[in-house]
Amino acid sequence: MSQAAPFPSYEELAALIVELRSELAQARFRIADLEARLGQNSTNSSKPPSSDGLAKPAPKSLRGKSGRGPGRPKGQPGATLRQVETPDETFTHRPGPCTGCGADLLDAPVVGVERRQVFDLPEEIRLQVTEHRLLSIRCACGKKARAAAPAQVAAPVQYGPRLAAVGVYLMHGQFLSKDRTARALADLFGAPVAVATVAGWVRRCARTLDAFGRAVAGQVAAAPLAFFDETGFRTAGCLHWLHSASTGMFVHLSVHRRRGTEATDAAGILPAFRGVAMHDAWAPYDTYTEATHALCSAHALRELVAVTECGSEQARCAAYRAIDALLALKKAADAARTAGAERIADRLSTGELKALRTAVRDGVKATTARSSRTECKHNALFKRLYSRWDDYLRWVHDLRLPFDNNPAEQTIRMAKLRIKVSGSLRTLLGAQDFAAIRTYLATADRHGQNMLDVLDQAMRGRPWTPATI
Repeated sequence: MSQAAPFPSYEELAALIVELRSELAQARFRIADLEARLGQNSTNSSKPPSSDGLAKPAPKSLRGKSGRGPGRPKGQPGATLRQVETPDETFTHRPGPCTGCGADLLDAPVVGVERRQVFDLPEEIRLQVTEHRLLSIRCACGKKARAAAPAQVAAPVQYGPRLAAVGVYLMHGQFLSKDRTARALADLFGAPVAVATVAGWVRRCARTLDAFGRAVAGQVAAAPLAFFDETGFRTAGCLHWLHSASTGMFVHLSVHRRRGTEATDAAGILPAFRGVAMHDAWAPYDTYTEATHALCSAHALRELVAVTECGSEQARCAAYRAIDALLALKKAADAARTAGAERIADRLSTGELKALRTAVRDGVKATTARSSRTECKHNALFKRLYSRWDDYLRWVHDLRLPFDNNPAEQTIRMAKLRIKVSGSLRTLLGAQDFAAIRTYLATADRHGQNMLDVLDQAMRGRPWTPATI
């Protein structure tokens, strides 16, 4: 008969309980960290809205009610369809017999005309074929001379620059794939364009825009205020980076295999920039010490929201107070700009700045233990808000500066659509061509130009150029 195992002693049980409690605490910290990471989205982190996917969170804005009703904002120009004086085609309609006596009204006098116009595309949109005949003429001396072909007429049969411009517009202006671009040209215009032809148009357009891209980079580098951002850009089977530098009138995009200073040096803007650089808190931007740095307060708000969702009770309290103070300062700055004032009222700014400073200090204290990965992240946020106070709040003291880095994020957002449609770009050269064309189109759009018209000019070898360049 086997002997029963001896019961563990009190000391052994106590040691086991201590060990299990330690493992449980570690497991809880790890679970909290994982839940915090899984809970990240575009509303509480720097992740772009495109990363939310089908799990996109319900709208939760920190903005208060504006008091404005629905519809077009007051003062914003509308787009109302209006009649033209000279229509392309006119049809006249006469009424039938008189509804009173039944008489025929064919010869009755016209006493009024009501005009109604329909704006539509023609029933048939087709290619227009233009033939160029190059005559060869023999001189009396016996020598034969042949006429030179016009520019852009290089082959016996070819597509013209306008159709090529439409192809580039559909692909990199409206983000169709090459296959869908070729199909759209066939369906719309009866043009059986090969996919390789579309790719050739894109390459030719990008080559034409080399000088334009350099000129735009110079304009951004010389600006008093510029916005900078970067995002992952799947290219050539691995992760590359799309870098954006923009002003109110110019946009420069570039693609590079690296994310850091090697890429920004290659773009050639930040090394020469001496104005105010608005960006997020990504460290490599700070290596350019000749620029004055301004950090995006919207990024800080999103990080503070994350603290309110998964921080400790003291940290959440500090984050809520910091959010309230930041939003109050933003509201005061917006009101001051609307009123034409040069600065926020001293009484208001002093009180809210003091409240914000106190909240940040309390946040640092509440997260000092750094007992988990999430709390380390929250502690780093509060310390950054404290140590880079001036960079986060330049817009409070200078109303010409913006609250956020939205202009840079907007330029990035459009480019991300290319990756959402295609999944990736197959070659680095193709990605660089995309960046060159989007630089051209985005800059033209900010100058009020029609994208198709400027692409037509580029495909003719004469790219549109702003008057300021």
